[in-house]
Amino acid sequence: MCNHDTPPPRVKPRLKSAPKIRQLYWCDFPSDAQLPEFWKRRPVVIISPNNTLHSAAIVIPCSTQTQPDNKWAFPLRTTIDGRAAWAICDKITTVAVSRLVQDHKGIKRMPEDEFNDMLLLVLDCLPKPR
Repeated sequence: MCNHDTPPPRVKPRLKSAPKIRQLYWCDFPSDAQLPEFWKRRPVVIISPNNTLHSAAIVIPCSTQTQPDNKWAFPLRTTIDGRAAWAICDKITTVAVSRLVQDHKGIKRMPEDEFNDMLLLVLDCLPKPR
């Protein structure tokens, strides 16, 4: 049984600087996820604008599985490892910065036009004010 009174641990971040909007990182999602949640290490796109090393970041998780029937999947031109990937725009999530790891080749950053196109799809999956 889970003890709900004990907070989870605060983990030291592996990054040397705060993640910035439009950057791509690897994210170690929880291993105890339940479908359709994301799990394992996978690429994410940072969409929150003001992050710190000890905060949480809002991200869009990505998948390298083809997404032909997913209207919320945005095909990325910018990838973290050179493999084809899709940002899954209806799965906006918040993660601790300590879950983020930069690629061994350095930090990739999406061009602004690509990011804005992806963000339009993210916003499209959210309810609109009346």
